[in-house]
Amino acid sequence: MLTTIRTCARPALGARVAACLLAGLLALPAQAAPSTASGTSTGRDVVGTWIARIDQRAAELESMPRVQQTRVGYGSVLKKGDGGMVDVVAPGPVRPSDVPEGTAPAAGAVPTVVVTPPAEPIQQADPSATPGNALSGSATPGTVVEVLPPPPALTIQVRARTADRVGRLSTRLIELGFLNQEQWTEAFDDNLELAVRAFQLSEGLMQDGKVGEVTRQALDRTPKEAAKLMRGATASMRAFQASVPDTVILVNLPSQTVSYIERGKLNFTMRAVVGRPSRQTPLLQDRVTSVTINPTWTVPPTVLVEDKLPVLRKKGNTGIKDAIVYLDGVEVVPESINWWQVTPERIRIVQKPGDDNALGRFRFNLTNGDGIFLHGTNDPRLFERDLRAASSGCVRLADARMVAETLLRPAKLDSAAIERQLDSGKTKTVSLPNAVPVRFVYWTSTVETDGTVRVHPGIYDDVPTSSSTPSASQAPAAAGTVSAPRRVEPKPVRPTPAAAPQPAPAPAQSSSTATPARAADTRSGAEAVRTAM
Repeated sequence: MLTTIRTCARPALGARVAACLLAGLLALPAQAAPSTASGTSTGRDVVGTWIARIDQRAAELESMPRVQQTRVGYGSVLKKGDGGMVDVVAPGPVRPSDVPEGTAPAAGAVPTVVVTPPAEPIQQADPSATPGNALSGSATPGTVVEVLPPPPALTIQVRARTADRVGRLSTRLIELGFLNQEQWTEAFDDNLELAVRAFQLSEGLMQDGKVGEVTRQALDRTPKEAAKLMRGATASMRAFQASVPDTVILVNLPSQTVSYIERGKLNFTMRAVVGRPSRQTPLLQDRVTSVTINPTWTVPPTVLVEDKLPVLRKKGNTGIKDAIVYLDGVEVVPESINWWQVTPERIRIVQKPGDDNALGRFRFNLTNGDGIFLHGTNDPRLFERDLRAASSGCVRLADARMVAETLLRPAKLDSAAIERQLDSGKTKTVSLPNAVPVRFVYWTSTVETDGTVRVHPGIYDDVPTSSSTPSASQAPAAAGTVSAPRRVEPKPVRPTPAAAPQPAPAPAQSSSTATPARAADTRSGAEAVRTAM
């Protein structure tokens, strides 16, 4: 009997064991996948995730049915109080006494014609007439006639010039679902401002309740246009993906942000200020080799020629706090020099370290020959704007302290050590054990940490399309990295006026003293003279 039970049970037991083994084999890849992914996550994986999410969102927009869309249109910034009806004072007559002698009437004033009544014929006085028997109501010679005051100004109400755009703004917000139909208005009121803030929040913009250029572009953008920007971004990302390092700093110009990927994981993304259209930030491949704490700032050539030299010639000072001016390598008092006789290449302006320094308290030194680097700032108000293309080419960081602590951690410099160095006020450059790659990219769409896809219109009109050739000290250009925009050359220097005397030749000892001065003030490669801010 027992033998019979064992014989019958063996097939069932074998089937259960086989089922367990099969289930284990099927589950093994699923269990091993997370550990494999976490152990071998790369920069390519991060970029690949962005590509997949942006493509997904682009497909959603492309499949949306076409609907009527109202465009706000170009114009000035719309804000609370704009539009609606406004009071206008109608121009009235201008009395001669209201206009000073020799002054023309104001523009728009209605001129008045003073009509002099004809003189009455002079009648011969009646000797028999006496003051008592004068006709009643007749004017006695010398009587002062009271002049009636002018009528009050006429005030009328007319539609404001911005009423049409405010009306289109209301219609557009109703189409997007941020405003109710009955709240349509041509006057920018509280309800409209609240709807604008809600729209800005949904788009990741600053919630100031004003319709500036960035908010206007987001309102007027159609789904098809947004999808096109997304497809362009993913195409650039795919070309870039193959060569992206596992640890890299990404400077994206259209979004005006800086992201740090560390060992295949996104560490942070922060706002940044990039070059203005007239002084574009080039698209480079580079690396951070060192970090300077309490840096000095040497005014770059373009800023010197276009901004500071005109101020020197007009006011006799640089307009920069705690600045030292060098002429031919020798420190001089700016007010004692006739700057009209000095050419730019003879001038160098250096700002001392401190809270007022244009670079802030940190400078992240790169190796390019364009004088482009990352740094802090002494004016953080620019980070509150949506459009932050305002620098002379370099990249300003919203939180340079956090970037410094992150990059200096491998150099065994913790937050307390950094704080002590800051308090000392002395300039110190710390080399990184391993240079951190930096890639400047031009992606018109990005993905936030929560998966939200953002669209960023281009900030430069002349967007380059071909790959740039880096210097010999840099790695080969990554595929899909666009070339650097053409940099604006300094404007020609204003010629010396003919009446100004020619500068006297410098004494022989000036040349000899200038060389030691330059040597004494020569900085390391991290503090090269040719810099940009």
